[in-house]
Amino acid sequence: MIYLPSQVILEVTSACNLCCKGCAIHGPQHYVTRPMGTMEEKVWRTAIADIGSWGREVNLTTHGGGEPLLHPRLKEILTFAKSFPRLEIGFLTNGMLLDQDWSEFLVSLGLDWISFSIDGVFPETHRIVRKRSDLNVIEDNLSTLLDIKQNAGTQKPRVMLNMVAYDEVLDQRELFVERWINKVDSIMISHYRNPPDSKRWPLIPADRKPCFLLWSQMVIAWDGRLGLCCEDFNIDFPLGRVTESPLLEIWNGQEISRVRNMHERGEFDSHSMCRVCDTWADNIVHESKNEARGYRIIQKASQTVYSAL
Repeated sequence: MIYLPSQVILEVTSACNLCCKGCAIHGPQHYVTRPMGTMEEKVWRTAIADIGSWGREVNLTTHGGGEPLLHPRLKEILTFAKSFPRLEIGFLTNGMLLDQDWSEFLVSLGLDWISFSIDGVFPETHRIVRKRSDLNVIEDNLSTLLDIKQNAGTQKPRVMLNMVAYDEVLDQRELFVERWINKVDSIMISHYRNPPDSKRWPLIPADRKPCFLLWSQMVIAWDGRLGLCCEDFNIDFPLGRVTESPLLEIWNGQEISRVRNMHERGEFDSHSMCRVCDTWADNIVHESKNEARGYRIIQKASQTVYSAL
């Protein structure tokens, strides 16, 4: 059996311009020790061409532990990725650098989706949990993108917002949803996980299942190494390297097959990372509607997602 992932995380850079409370790499705990860097052309061209040859729909996410807009050739990376018709392209950004030029480029390119990390509605608390940020700048950049998209008469990129429910902004959840629900495509309110104990979610079912990420998600770090999954922040469990073997050969290799077999046998405690990780539960989804407020609600282990009806 040859497995093909439906999502690939391509960490174009691990550098960031902010220091956020919950970040495993750049946050105050700073417990990720792997070197920081920016993906070289040989790595991203090789990886994207390989992924584009699979003959299936793949969500290619060009972010990882850093701010993708800091990569000096991100426009070239996105343009190259869009040349493969079966790739859906998008990335998560803190929004500080997404000026009008960037918005015009992303709309004209036809980027499939973009997600902004915005924590609440008040600048004073936002800068506490997202140090070096300016909420006014981010909201202006977001509004500019929405205006350019509207003027172009296009549905792309789909615009999503992600708010982490830190204690400092917890009481702003409803205000945040009400502020943006009719302006963007979806809003995510994510649970806060405190580094370094950052792989646990609340309200996890007792009946554990094999983790879906092992069969659906490929992670490529900026230096070309493949990590086990998105929870492998430090690439403690490398599977191989982009420039040394075809991606599907690595992703169906001995090491990841060993971990998959452990999960299928229910031996979750046999792996040091899986033992303390709850991400397996994130594909358990509960859907509902709030007719009075006019939005659909999807609840998962890690977050609650809102979208207008």
